[in-house]
Order: sequence, then structure tokens, then C-alpha cells
Amino acid sequence: MMSLAGHYETALVVLSIGIAVLAAGAALDLASRVTVAHGWFRGLWLLGGAFAMGLGIWSMHYTGMLAFKLPFPIYYQLETVALSLLAAIAASGVALFVASRDQLGWPRVALGSVIMGAGIAGMHYIGMAAMRMPATIAWRPWVVVLSIAIAIAVAGVALLFAFTYGRPTASAWSWRKVGTAILMGAAIPAMHYTGMAAAQFQSSTPVNFASAVDITTLGAYAIAAGTMIVLAMAIGTSLVSRFGEERLRSSEARYRALATELQRAITEVRTLQGILPICASCKRIHAEGDKWEPVESYVRDHTNAEFSHGLCPDCAARDWGATPKV
Repeated sequence: MMSLAGHYETALVVLSIGIAVLAAGAALDLASRVTVAHGWFRGLWLLGGAFAMGLGIWSMHYTGMLAFKLPFPIYYQLETVALSLLAAIAASGVALFVASRDQLGWPRVALGSVIMGAGIAGMHYIGMAAMRMPATIAWRPWVVVLSIAIAIAVAGVALLFAFTYGRPTASAWSWRKVGTAILMGAAIPAMHYTGMAAAQFQSSTPVNFASAVDITTLGAYAIAAGTMIVLAMAIGTSLVSRFGEERLRSSEARYRALATELQRAITEVRTLQGILPICASCKRIHAEGDKWEPVESYVRDHTNAEFSHGLCPDCAARDWGATPKV
């Protein structure tokens, strides 16, 4: 068999990395939504986040594969392609589930990174198994092992970053969070292109192209554009949800403050206002219902004031001949 040399189309390679960065950003934001959600909302965020993130990783993988050019067209078997997408979604679901926990110990990181890394590596090699072409692949075992190790390491770092920087914060995004998305997005393609380097293509007789389709460069751009739209919608939905929750919390806080102030006003602020008609002789006040009440009972009924009884210095001197002690 004759070995075949391939080459990469730079534009598609750059596009694949951009998709990976966007998928990482979506993962960070969706992890925060899963964290704060409860009940069936949590399940919906987890399912939607796994689909969006898995679609991003899957699209990055196929964009990278389509960037690799051989002397003949490459076809892809649809059933195997769909299986690779399911593997990416499952790996993403595990990542979001682990990263959204209240605590993330090293045993959970280790288990989650192995499962997620195996899912990403499985997605890659299942995707390569979908290739239909007049060539066979001879694998370099040590490079295959290296690519799987990279996938597990990348998964572990992604889980730590998603747990640390995917927490709900006052601001949806920060420079640290953007930097984390870029770092994660650059690390994900590292596994893919290492896995591609493990493959040696050798010419062979034509194979069965049943249920296989040819995906052109235009199709690659269409897949990438569609995935970016889905990821942008996922991030946008999360941001809108976050904004709505913050507005709701702010409104509730203002309502509670106003209710507290109103209650305090009702219980504490009771004052007499206007002109009080007082009899010049008996010193009673003209009250409601054409009644005349003593000043003390009237004031007690209309305010929160209480009375303490004693003698003023003038009365004490007049009646007792002494000044009382206060």
C-alpha cells in the first residue's frame, strides 16, 4: 500500500478553533444556569446545555476533519456520524452535571474527567470511523494513547474551570471568564489534531459508499454557521434569563424595603395635625360624634403617646410649698 499525504485548509482550521472557543463559552455560561436552577428547570437547562455544548464540540471535530484534504473526496456514513454526535452530547452532559455541583472534590474531578474525556475521544474516533474513502487508516498506537490522555486532561481542566468561573456572578462575563473560554477552546482542538496525527492514510480498493454522503467545504461552513447560531442562542438565552432573574430579585428587594417602610410608618407615625378645639373652662377637646373628651384620653386614642403624671414646679410650690424631685 502507498501512504497518502494530506494537508489542512487553514481557514477551516481557524474556524474549528473559533467554534471550540464559542462552545467553551457556552459551557461556562450554561453551567451557571444549571447551578441556580431547581426542579425540572434544572433538567431542562442540563439537557439544553448538553445539546448545545455537544453540538459545538461535534461541529468543531467535523470542521477540523473537513479541513484535512486528501487526493480524493471523502464520504461520511450518516448513522456513524449521528452516533458520534450522541457521544459528544453525553460527554457534555456529564461535564455540566459535574461542574454544577455545590462541591467538586478531586475524586469527582477524576471520575468526571475520565468519563468526559472518553466521550470526547470516542466522538473523535467514531467520527473518523464514519469516513468512507478508497483508503485505509493505520494507527500510531502511542499517538492514539496520547490523544486520549489529552482528552482526559482537557476534560479535567475544563471541569475545574467551569466549576470555578461558571458560578453565578453579578456580571455575566468578566475578562477572567473570557480568558478561560479561550483557553478551554484552544485545548479542545488539541485532542482532535493529535488524534488526526495518529492516523496514517494508505491507498486501497474502493469501499461501499451505501448511506454515505459527501460533505463539501460549503457544507462545512454551513455546519459551522448553524452550530454558531445554536451556541449564540444558548448563550443569549442564558444571559436573558440571568438579566430577568436579577431584575426580579431587584424588584423583590425594593418591594420588601417599601413594605417595611410602610409598616414602620403605620405603626410608629401617628401624629395630631390641624386646629384642636379645646374648651377654655374644662379644657376638654371637641371629638368626633359631637363629644367632648379629656385631653389625655383623646391624645392616647389618636397617637402612640403615653402619659406620666406629676406636678410642675409652679403647682408643687402653690399646693405643697415645695419643689418636687423629678
